[in-house]
Amino acid sequence: MMGATKIATRRYPCYSLEKTSSIPSWAVACFLITLSLVTNRCCALTSAPVRYNAEPQAVLSPMSVSRPVPSFRGVLAYISHPFLVHHRYITRDSITLHSSSSSISIDVDDISNPFSKIHGKTLLSIQECISVSNFYRDSLQKHANDNENSQNKIPPQKLVFVDGSWYHRPDPITNLFRNPSLEFQTGPRLPNARYLDMDAIASSQELFPERNPKGLMHMMPTGRLFRLAMDAFGISGGAGSGMDDQVDHVIIYAKRGALFTPRIWFLFVSMGHDPDRVHLMQGSLEDWIEEGGEVEDFSLLGSEDGEREGTVGYGFERFFDQGILNVTRLFHEYYHTEEVQTRYRSSVEEALNICGKQDVLNAVNAFLEQGESKRNGDGLVDDNTIIIDTRGSGYKRKGHMPSAIHLPYSQLASADNPLVLRPKEELRKLFIERGIDVMNPKQKIILSCGSGVSVCHGYLAMKILGREMTEENTRIYDGSWMEWGRDDEDNPKIFPTI
Repeated sequence: MMGATKIATRRYPCYSLEKTSSIPSWAVACFLITLSLVTNRCCALTSAPVRYNAEPQAVLSPMSVSRPVPSFRGVLAYISHPFLVHHRYITRDSITLHSSSSSISIDVDDISNPFSKIHGKTLLSIQECISVSNFYRDSLQKHANDNENSQNKIPPQKLVFVDGSWYHRPDPITNLFRNPSLEFQTGPRLPNARYLDMDAIASSQELFPERNPKGLMHMMPTGRLFRLAMDAFGISGGAGSGMDDQVDHVIIYAKRGALFTPRIWFLFVSMGHDPDRVHLMQGSLEDWIEEGGEVEDFSLLGSEDGEREGTVGYGFERFFDQGILNVTRLFHEYYHTEEVQTRYRSSVEEALNICGKQDVLNAVNAFLEQGESKRNGDGLVDDNTIIIDTRGSGYKRKGHMPSAIHLPYSQLASADNPLVLRPKEELRKLFIERGIDVMNPKQKIILSCGSGVSVCHGYLAMKILGREMTEENTRIYDGSWMEWGRDDEDNPKIFPTI
């Protein structure tokens, strides 16, 4: 593998206590808490980025051990056991507690494995991402050593970084549009990352003229196209069950200047990937480097695509051009070939939580028919569908749908870092100020924007706030104003007054 560097790992001694009833529970709990705090603190201590094609520049974190020490989660499980603990066994592999009426065994790998810590978390800090990345790197090395004579070099539980960089405006300094795929090829990149182009993995007019006769941009793909793309990327997934090791954890990130990683997150979730295993890194690639994370800084231009081991699905090498998936070639060769069965597990054929123009038209007409007399004190209509428009200046400059409530996507992100979502309380306040009760599952909500991209900020914010999402009560208008606002579309519109 290009640029691979064998790095020695640092291991803890085996912690082992004989059966003891004389050590009180509080003493063992304090010991484990102290050990957990020291471990978590050490994980953040790296002096400089460690690059894949260079010698190590920093001591690896203790999370690289094959048997991590217990975490707070394990401690809480220990001290909250409902029975009086008579005896306890603490070994390198597990903590076993016995009482006169029951026993409980806590698997140390499960409670301290970074994969279990990020399971179910949508938003991950830079340090959480670095921790699980380091752990996975060491797991790869250990698995390869244990299976030296086997073809199986990849452990069953995988971590996949996906670069979702996409730019909707020219660079403010050069006034030129950046090329995210070229930037991915030249590097730096996160370890073993894939680049996902939302304009390519889509129902484009070129590939699906019947589905997209109007030529709308980045419309959601079909289930089969998404599954083929995931197979090409070597991503295993679908609707997993609990901690099913056959569903990969996907962490989406972007470079500084890109804003719309929530759109890539929604793509995975709406196409059936286990939502507990789709994550958004809160910060940019540049933030990752500044905090000591490893990167690949070699160029993929002029390279053989098989050199980045594990980043291309078996048999899909010819569909990559120097690290970038050629979706058009993949479509023409495999999409209509019945003999080609996808490995990616998902029964989703049409993107979930998506609606079309007719659904929006029904909501707008219902609003107009009810009139002022039936609107409540917040300016909304009782028992009706709310339309939230997440555009920026385009809402007032280009016009909007009748009844649409303006919630700019930029207000949902941090003012200091647009790749970081605002805290929950600030998000909740933004919705309350507009009279939107996101916690009411009976309130139907349709989200719209300019072209179906920034709208995912609003969807993500409601998910983080704990809204009970269903396909009936929360949907994204895929065509958005790009379809609704066309001159040849006879839809109700409110234009700005001059």
